[in-house]
Amino acid sequence: MANKNLKNIKSPAIHKRKRTRRKTIRAFAGESAGRAVGPLTPGCEIYGFTKGQFSLIDLIEHCLTCTGPADVFIATWSAAAGDIKRAHKFLSNGRIRSLRFLVDYSFKSRKPEFCQELLATFGPDAVRVTVTHAKYVLIRNASWNLVIRTSMNLNYNPRFENFEISDDIAFAEFQQAIIDEVWSGQDAAEGFEVRPQDNKEKFRKAFQKQGSIFGETFNDARDLI
Repeated sequence: MANKNLKNIKSPAIHKRKRTRRKTIRAFAGESAGRAVGPLTPGCEIYGFTKGQFSLIDLIEHCLTCTGPADVFIATWSAAAGDIKRAHKFLSNGRIRSLRFLVDYSFKSRKPEFCQELLATFGPDAVRVTVTHAKYVLIRNASWNLVIRTSMNLNYNPRFENFEISDDIAFAEFQQAIIDEVWSGQDAAEGFEVRPQDNKEKFRKAFQKQGSIFGETFNDARDLI
């Protein structure tokens, strides 16, 4: 199968929806994820800031406590061993039914030991690679369609972070379509097997074909290093 990155993505890249009532949170007093977010309700829209006292995996765990067993997808730029182990624990004990990851091509060179642990723990078919800095999570089952958008990676960062949790089937389907297209068009972890420049070049061509925010002057991949 051809090494498909994001070059030929056909799924919509922008999702628009009507304004909904949003719950806002300032978790600056050392709250846990569960205490800061509170119980989830169907159709919820929750936006919050933290001082980094809880991580993305803590947020995922709290959501799973509310949803019950679910299929999970995680897009992250980086990940740490402890968070990988916790995610695997949730998979092993049935709280997560299936788990997939989308990571940046540079993960292997930046964090080779964590990259190897991710592949060894979940298997190459659970991982896809592209040029990305997006951080988001899908948590889905028959009753819930949670989308978590966040500044957090899958590792502990004691700094100012933000997150948004939405239970929205249309929004989840929008995200799911892109994920499924990436999975169907790329072999297991093949993005780690090609040269870094190959990943960047395919992503650059995607901008040229679909319309670039950088304009016509974006003619190389130096900005993607």
